[in-house]
Amino acid sequence: MTRSILTPCRAAGSSRLVRFLTVLACSLALMGCEDDGEKKKALAEAAEARMLLAKAMADLTSARSQIADLKEELEAFKETHNVLQKKAEPLVGERNIAIAEAEKAQEKITNLTAQLNEQVESTGALRKEIKELELVIENQEKTIAEQQVTIEELQKIIEQQQSPAEEQQENVEPPEQP
Repeated sequence: MTRSILTPCRAAGSSRLVRFLTVLACSLALMGCEDDGEKKKALAEAAEARMLLAKAMADLTSARSQIADLKEELEAFKETHNVLQKKAEPLVGERNIAIAEAEKAQEKITNLTAQLNEQVESTGALRKEIKELELVIENQEKTIAEQQVTIEELQKIIEQQQSPAEEQQENVEPPEQP
């Protein structure tokens, strides 16, 4: 259908124009007819034109009805859209807040993960240092044990050297004092 048929004002004007033209065509056809055969043919054409006109009018009425139905349906959709839009607005706000909170949580997780990695590295370094210190302590304990043995041996030697010296001092008389 053309746009002019769908517009009610134009459609109403078109139907009047079609009726006028049909009547005019029939009148002209009848006036120019000289015999009955031509009149019958003109009347048949006029009848056919009336049928086409009636069909066009029925189509126009149907189109107007469909347009009215579609307008009602469009209004219902607009109302439904508005209601859904009003319901969706708070949800969109909540979604945006949830997204912002999720981003903050993700950032915090990233920071905590970085801290954890640093602590793991620090812990590893401390464990290595502890092992090194344990080795140093172990080596020092060995050195102390060796030095203890050496000290004991030296004490024995000192004791042995002091015993003959004491014996010699006992054998030696102290000089007289004037």
